[in-house]
Amino acid sequence: MKITRTLTTAAAATVAAALSFAASAAADPAPINGTYAIQGGADGAVVNVASNCDPVVDGCTANVASTVGWTSVATYSNGQWNFTVTKPDGVVCDDGNSMPIRIAYSVNAATMAGTITGDSNGDCPGGQVTQAPFQLVKVG
Repeated sequence: MKITRTLTTAAAATVAAALSFAASAAADPAPINGTYAIQGGADGAVVNVASNCDPVVDGCTANVASTVGWTSVATYSNGQWNFTVTKPDGVVCDDGNSMPIRIAYSVNAATMAGTITGDSNGDCPGGQVTQAPFQLVKVG
C-alpha cells in the first residue's frame, strides 16, 4: 500500500509539473517574425511579419506586408494573431460593379493555422460573408 501511495503521489506531481510547463508554454508564444507562405485563400501571398514584442503578450503588434501589395498590423490577443486587409476591387457584385472586400485573418499563434473571413456586406447589395481555413508556413 505504501508503494502504491508513493507512486500515485509521484505520478500526480509529474502530471502537475507537465501541466504547469504546458500552461507557461502556451502563455508565452514565440515571436511571429519571419516570412510565411499563406496556404489557402485566394491570392497565394507570401507575407513578411515583423514584431518587437518578446515575450509576446496580449496587445502585442506586428507589421504584416504581402508580396501582392497589401499591408496590415496584426494584434495578438488570447493566443491569436488577428489582422484585417481591405482589397479595393476584391469582389464583383451581382450588378457587375467591383467593390471593396474586407478580409479578416485570425491565426493560432501555436499552430499557425487560421481562418480567413471575407466580408462584402455593405458594399454589394446582397453581399456575403465567407470563411476558409488557411495555414501560415514559415519559408524564411
